[in-house]
Amino acid sequence: MTESAGQPAGAAGAGLLRMARAVVGKGEVKGKEWWSLASVGWTAALLGGALVLEYGFGFAPCALCLNQRFWVLLAGVFAAVGLAHDPRLARYPALTGLAAVVGGGFALRHLYLLTLPAEAVPRCGVDFGYMMDVFPLADVLAAMLSGTGECADQSATIPALALAGFLGILTLAILHWRAR
Repeated sequence: MTESAGQPAGAAGAGLLRMARAVVGKGEVKGKEWWSLASVGWTAALLGGALVLEYGFGFAPCALCLNQRFWVLLAGVFAAVGLAHDPRLARYPALTGLAAVVGGGFALRHLYLLTLPAEAVPRCGVDFGYMMDVFPLADVLAAMLSGTGECADQSATIPALALAGFLGILTLAILHWRAR
């Protein structure tokens, strides 16, 4: 990105400048920009909370938790790209909402595994980190999509909060799409 007369070059640079002005309060934040900022902030808060639970409190994420983090991150990236490019375009809140719906589906799967009786829970197998190092990619992806027994060993609070987080992302995406 090159600069001329203090202004970044290109449409993406103009969007980043608009985002920076909106964040620091030097520019007027319009409806669609506000919803984009709210979506980016919400996804950042969700990811930050997940990292605090992992590194601050020692909760090791299972395969479904990592999958849900991916979809939160993807929703945040879609919202940030939409804010930087053009918040008026409907495709970015649609993509953000789609990522939230898919991630919410994995949160529901996680809650389902937690409700299963002990004999119906899938086998735990090996640690997910070991799977990443040793197993073929197809086996790792299968574990991330369906979950393992370690997904059923955790508290129901974390996937329930994740589901609420995905509903929040979806709500912000819908409000962004409907904003004038």
